[in-house]
Amino acid sequence: KNEAADCCLPSFIFSGKFTEAGDLLAGTFSGITDEINKEVKAMVALKKRTQQLRDTDNEFMIQKAKTRQEIEKARLLAEDETKSASERLQNLKKALELEAKTTEQEIALAKERMNIQRQEMALSENSAEDEAELARLKTDIIERETASIKMRRRVVTEVNALENEIRAEEKARADAKLAEIKKEENRLADLKAKKDKA
Repeated sequence: KNEAADCCLPSFIFSGKFTEAGDLLAGTFSGITDEINKEVKAMVALKKRTQQLRDTDNEFMIQKAKTRQEIEKARLLAEDETKSASERLQNLKKALELEAKTTEQEIALAKERMNIQRQEMALSENSAEDEAELARLKTDIIERETASIKMRRRVVTEVNALENEIRAEEKARADAKLAEIKKEENRLADLKAKKDKA
């Protein structure tokens, strides 16, 4: 709203200063036109971001399904007790890495959805539904981050258990080797003692 136009326009018109009135109105309309152009550009850019997000979401759905398949294969191999502990550990770490990347992408997409909603709300009047949608999007991000933390903690626990199992297996092999060496030393000492007696 242009206060100068409100107060001066009638006095210019009634005093016959039509040029001044025209200049004042032109400035007012120019400001309105600039503002409309800015809003239109912002809305067009937002529309493009929304479409880009939709396309990315669709691509990600397919990629996520493929990644889930890889994760499940890696987890099955990690649980396969016919495999060595080191092979199982390697597959478990692969599953963790794939899971982390997928979760990062999910969170990034969720944040973009929330940012788009915020910008849409900044460009227009907000309804209770708009506010509820923004709250839902924020909640979605928090829940995804929480699920990611829980998943990582669970897998780290599994990795630690496998690493402990590997160390235990290595210690058992080393102890068996040491026992074998001790047994051979004792056998040689007995032979030497027998030889010395003879």
